[in-house]
Amino acid sequence: MAFETGYLDDPQKVGAGELFGNNNIILPARTFENGLKVGHFAKLDTGSLDNLDTSATPVIAGVVLRNPAAPVEDGATVDANLYGQVDYIRQGLVTVRVATGETPAQFGAVYADNATGEATATDTDIAVSGEFIEEVQDGVWLIRLY
Repeated sequence: MAFETGYLDDPQKVGAGELFGNNNIILPARTFENGLKVGHFAKLDTGSLDNLDTSATPVIAGVVLRNPAAPVEDGATVDANLYGQVDYIRQGLVTVRVATGETPAQFGAVYADNATGEATATDTDIAVSGEFIEEVQDGVWLIRLY
């Protein structure tokens, strides 16, 4: 999970997942899902995180959540002024949009569409170290990255 601040003991600042719990309360699944941000996969280039663009050998950076100052999905690159505002997740539970027409299986392998950065279940797409957990709303799945 990405944290709005650098303080891991401050659950009020969690950017995705548990928003209003505390360290001693276990929230039900539906409460946990409230407020989750939908991310997408991006590629890591020299000095920047960029949208996937069907390049020949993309390197998957992980799941990128929206950057309110200059969204990565709008073509912005990451520089020193924006770096702290991009939620960039390589491990843990995140939600991602699944490409139209895909039908992921629970606990099935996750792949990334090289043109859109959306998750797929098609093994000819780019392999991602992750598994589908459950569909949390139409076209959006909770996945585990490892």
